[in-house]
Amino acid sequence: MQSLNDFEHPFEGSARIKRRFGLRRPIRWLLPLCLPAGAVILQRVATSHPDAVDRIYSRTIYFYLGRALSQASRLFSFSVGEALLVGLPCVGLILVLWQTRRQLARGASRLEIVLARSRGLVWFAGVFFLGFLVIWGLNYQRTPLARGMGLKERKASAVELETICRQIIAEVNRSFEGARGTSDWSAASRLSLSREELFHALEEAYQSEGLLGEAARGGFGPPKPVYFSRVMSRLGVSGIYSPLTGEPNFNAEQPDCEIPFAIAHEKAHQRGYAREDEASFIAFLTCARARQPYVQYSGFLRGLKVLAALQPVVSPERYREIVSELASGPRNDLRVSAEFWRRSRHPLLERVAERANDSYLRANRVQTGVRNYGEVVSLIISYYLTYPEKVVGAGLVPARLPTEAGQGQALPLQLTLSDE
Repeated sequence: MQSLNDFEHPFEGSARIKRRFGLRRPIRWLLPLCLPAGAVILQRVATSHPDAVDRIYSRTIYFYLGRALSQASRLFSFSVGEALLVGLPCVGLILVLWQTRRQLARGASRLEIVLARSRGLVWFAGVFFLGFLVIWGLNYQRTPLARGMGLKERKASAVELETICRQIIAEVNRSFEGARGTSDWSAASRLSLSREELFHALEEAYQSEGLLGEAARGGFGPPKPVYFSRVMSRLGVSGIYSPLTGEPNFNAEQPDCEIPFAIAHEKAHQRGYAREDEASFIAFLTCARARQPYVQYSGFLRGLKVLAALQPVVSPERYREIVSELASGPRNDLRVSAEFWRRSRHPLLERVAERANDSYLRANRVQTGVRNYGEVVSLIISYYLTYPEKVVGAGLVPARLPTEAGQGQALPLQLTLSDE
């Protein structure tokens, strides 16, 4: 015969299960789950209202928040973002091992430890995602730059594309010669500016670009070279922006001809332009507007990407004829750059980095992923078509070229993005 003590109270077993599976207090799971859910909802709402995001967040909240973070990180000579990127995983691993050891000492089961670590991971993911959106990530949902600048979104004719490509090639050659002077650049071109002079030149160019509106204003901290630049080279990365610290970081190991553009690109992110095509377009504008010929050269050299749009619409012979106008100096720089990245990149690490970047961009509602980098070509072409008067050099007479419709349109023979 069994006594009453031999029978378990029906609610005691339920309580034991709750304690065992960490469900004794449902709020322990409810709160951390609400954070990532709230971040997703915020992102979706922002996607549906880009003009409101641009007006309320990008031009107001981030206008002050980004500058405050950037000025705070200015107190350190090294990249705080790089230190966090290296240090936080190490601190997190130590914390996980310490907490796990404490739970084992108290006799916790493996399931309890796994659930506790999972809950901590959900907390971290929710806080990080929501914090990222508030600090910088909502800039991905702002009004598209092409609409904000009033760029014409139409397909350029083959004649227009040829004219634009010739103009950019001419500017590459001109700025190269202006920067070289009497220097011997038989191996590769060299940046004659100090880093401080380069940073000042780019900031001055940003503040003189009227199309950027309030984003042209200063108040940001300077760019910083990455200590582990060799790792960035292995990954095929020329620069990275740290939203949590407001720092534009660049790969100091890359060829000199790429450094001004890479810094200008990250400075565009710093000013709230999150999409890669828009940041590259702004970098093109500001480099070309700089007073120093070598900074101009770096911008126009990257502008040669427009040749990718020309190649499919002209004959191979015509394409080779246009490309042959590029001087030997810039050609040599392109070869040196290609050789540097071929030698530095690690195929597996580069693929991993590219996959991670693609997932990151798609998570921020950039539907084309890493292909967004190449979409800068359409922005450059639209700019030339929309604002020919802004890029005509002093004393140059616009040429009248036929369009596909057979009517004439005024386009300059040579273009420069500088008003000087």
